[in-house]
Amino acid sequence: MTSPEQFSVSVKEHGRVNLPKELRQALGVSAGQTLIFRLHPDGSAEVVTAQAIARRGRGLFAYLKQVESETDALIEERRREAEE
Repeated sequence: MTSPEQFSVSVKEHGRVNLPKELRQALGVSAGQTLIFRLHPDGSAEVVTAQAIARRGRGLFAYLKQVESETDALIEERRREAEE
């Protein structure tokens, strides 16, 4: 297992931080995107993008779907018709 890459970031006045270019590239973030800080009981923190959390959640509750609804069937039928 490889060790995680580390970045040093200084906290400036009013709690502002400047993320190094390499960190922004590694996270795949640009201006205006949201970062989420998860605090762990041991005092460490994890930084993830909102997009990463959304990707992790996709399909999370798919197992709860027991039967296909009539609405889903109608939408699927319309999509097939539109492709023809």
